[in-house]
Amino acid sequence: MKRIPTLFLALALAACSGHTLTTVRVKVDTYVPDVYRSGQLNLTTATLFLPDDDDDGTYGNDPDGLALELPKLDILERARLRTRLSLKNTGSVAASVSLEVHVAPPGDGMIYDGSRDYTVLAGSVTLDPGEEKPLDLEATLGEADPAFGLLKGGGFRVGLAVRLAGDTVNYTLEEADVSLSGRLFKAIPD
Repeated sequence: MKRIPTLFLALALAACSGHTLTTVRVKVDTYVPDVYRSGQLNLTTATLFLPDDDDDGTYGNDPDGLALELPKLDILERARLRTRLSLKNTGSVAASVSLEVHVAPPGDGMIYDGSRDYTVLAGSVTLDPGEEKPLDLEATLGEADPAFGLLKGGGFRVGLAVRLAGDTVNYTLEEADVSLSGRLFKAIPD
């Protein structure tokens, strides 16, 4: 009978070994209210910042992004960021839409200005009138990336900047994820 508790203890300790890889995934798009995940970019709304949590009665103008406090990973092996927009040019001229994903320290009030923040994803797409295209970006960061140390600490801000050059484009934010994979502690050796 003493063998069963001993077996469970051995299994539990094996699961907590130095080899246990933990992945923390945050679906940033879930912090954007459903009503704002789709909309229209036009000449009056040429730049959109997501998520927007400043509660000022407007949406898409908050430059400080989303503050996250995740578990600190003593050994961070990789950070993966992915975002996807569906776009349709409903205007009468060609349009270009750019997307940038920024991360910054928790106290940064303007994460899109290039001061203390990092652009971890950037891309753009050009759409002819009536054309539909996705803007799909993904990056895996490692130790050599400047933003890696910031993400390793667990406390950071993240945000998306969507910009339009053109007439009118409908957008839908389909995905925006941050995944951190690493080890929670160094106490148990490999």
